Amino acid sequence: MEGQKAVSNKSKAAIIYIIFIVGIAGHLSEATRTFMIILTPYVLILTGFLVLIFSKVFNNKKFLLWFLISYLITLLLEIAGVRTGLIFGEYIYGDVLGFSIAGVPLIIGFNWIFVILGGIGVGSKISGNKISVAVIAGITAVIFDYVLEPAAVRLNYWNWLSGEIPMQNYLSWYIITLLISLMFGFFNVNISFKFFIHYLIAQFIFFLILNST
Repeated sequence: MEGQKAVSNKSKAAIIYIIFIVGIAGHLSEATRTFMIILTPYVLILTGFLVLIFSKVFNNKKFLLWFLISYLITLLLEIAGVRTGLIFGEYIYGDVLGFSIAGVPLIIGFNWIFVILGGIGVGSKISGNKISVAVIAGITAVIFDYVLEPAAVRLNYWNWLSGEIPMQNYLSWYIITLLISLMFGFFNVNISFKFFIHYLIAQFIFFLILNST
């Protein structure tokens, strides 16, 4: 039984990686790049929901409450960031990431949460202390964003008005991830992080490869 479960989990993880491998191949080919870019928000939504399903979190009320609060926080911070330039720096979103409210694609808050959960998962493998986990999650998110940014700009996910990525962007990523991760610990949510970690790694590889081509 345990062996079957392990195989099942490996198969689910493989699905996540296959989706991003197809995405990498599609972005690297001139013939399919435009189509792949159009599919971006839908692929993120599909893969995100697959991760949630694989992680069996839909009956976890604490998780769902944390998820909703975290989504609203990150979305509102992004809206404030776009409007004022005071949080991340001065930037605007392109039209690649789908439906927007106040200049911010709705998918952004969704993806923020998966990056944070992946970071918490990494932190949880290193430490059992909630504060240490949050600190590690923040560092993990900043490393992820450092790899994400060049590809995101090139793909017109968003653009920095100065033409450069400001340091305050990375500082804000760290602080926001740290605080939301601490909130996760405060809520005392108990979930499996394995598929969130796989999702973060798959995205990391995706952007790393696109940056190198």
